[in-house]
Amino acid sequence: MFPRILYFLQFFTLFTVTFASIEEATALPKWKATFLSQNNSLLTSWTLSSDACRDWYGVICFNGRVNKLNITNAGVVGKMKSLEVLLLDRNNLPGPIPTTLGDLTELKTLYLSSNHLFGFIPRELGNLKSLTYLDLSTNHLTGPIPSELGNLINLIEIDLSKSQLTGSISITIGDLIELKILYLFSNQLFGFIPRELGNLKSLTDLDLSTNHFTGPIPSELGNLINLTEID
Repeated sequence: MFPRILYFLQFFTLFTVTFASIEEATALPKWKATFLSQNNSLLTSWTLSSDACRDWYGVICFNGRVNKLNITNAGVVGKMKSLEVLLLDRNNLPGPIPTTLGDLTELKTLYLSSNHLFGFIPRELGNLKSLTYLDLSTNHLTGPIPSELGNLINLIEIDLSKSQLTGSISITIGDLIELKILYLFSNQLFGFIPRELGNLKSLTDLDLSTNHFTGPIPSELGNLINLTEID
């Protein structure tokens, strides 16, 4: 379901949801018509007899354009070039994270937590350079944390906890100098804790517990003068 719906929306880019254009106004209901289940009570408001920007569940507009789509618990997924916020936590979504999420270059918030996602974290997420909040926690993700996440220099919070991630923490983690919250606990990470974590001087919350790290705790962690929680 996840990849199929995402592929469908590759045909749509930025569109205006107003009644000035029937083609544009029907984009979301056309998407809804492709869902495997048509019994989703949360999306019954997606009808042409109501105002899309005012009345449709989860749709928030700015200057007549879809700016935010919050369909948490709705069991669906979408792709629109203008999206800044995508909240898909607790949707029971199966399968791998699509690499095409890396095309959502305006995205600032991405929540995919508490699903049934598996496979590697796609390196294409490193293209989301506007991202400030990333939550992939509580899934079945495996493999290493891609070093490309070090490109996300605007990140404030990242939660990759409660999966089955392996490998060492890339030194590129030290490039995320705006980061305040870093949760990597309850995985299968190993190797040394990188001294580059000491660059994250905005960090307030750090949890690396329940992994398989070896070696000494780097003295550079003493640079984290704003830390209030560490585990």
